[in-house]
Amino acid sequence: MLIALCCLLSALLVYIQALRNAMGAKRWGVAALMLGPVVLPLFISHKRMTLLRALGRDNVLWQPR
Repeated sequence: MLIALCCLLSALLVYIQALRNAMGAKRWGVAALMLGPVVLPLFISHKRMTLLRALGRDNVLWQPR
C-alpha cells in the first residue's frame, strides 16, 4: 500500500513538473506511475538537456537552487 501511494504521488509530481516545463506530461506521468521515484533523476537530466537544446550551447545558463 505504501509503495502504491509513493508511486501515485511521484506520478502526480512529475506530471505537474512536466506540464510546467513544456515536456511530454502524459509520458512522464505514466513512467513515474510505473517506476515511482526512480524516474526523478532521469526526469531532471532530461529537463536540463531540453533546456540546453532550446537555448543553445553558447548561452550562459545559471539556475539558482
